[in-house]
Amino acid sequence: MKKKFYAFIIVSIMSVILSVPTFGNEIYFTEPIVLEGSDKTDIFVVKQPRGEVISTAVLQILNPGKGEIGVYMQTVTHVDVDETVFGLSLDRWITSKEQWANVANYVFTYNKDDYPDDDLANKILSFNIVGQPDDCYYRLRGTHMVTLNGYSEMLSTQTDGVLITK
Repeated sequence: MKKKFYAFIIVSIMSVILSVPTFGNEIYFTEPIVLEGSDKTDIFVVKQPRGEVISTAVLQILNPGKGEIGVYMQTVTHVDVDETVFGLSLDRWITSKEQWANVANYVFTYNKDDYPDDDLANKILSFNIVGQPDDCYYRLRGTHMVTLNGYSEMLSTQTDGVLITK
């Protein structure tokens, strides 16, 4: 009887001690995470406002070397959508003016008619931009737009500047 009583007391105390309330925090924007390696620098930005259709938007700029600019974009939705559009702007830092200047724009459209086998609820775009001057700072500005039954939802992302080297 004593063993059962002591076991009950210990379990009760552990239940009180280990029951800790947790609270969820709304995440609207995460701070850029700068990852620095010996030969490359990456800027990784995730925006999570939790829209009606868009769940998460990711934009990443990479320095793979050789003067190339690595781009990674991803749009994740709560449901399968009819169309996903990626808009991307490449900006270069102009030191003499101390401001960003737009140097290139790209638009990629994926819909169910043209890409019936693609998963548009989790669409990823990854490529390298070549032909831009090196030893300059570049940043990306992204627009993630999805369409579902005539309803469109859009989210914007932006990275910090990263030095592109040879």
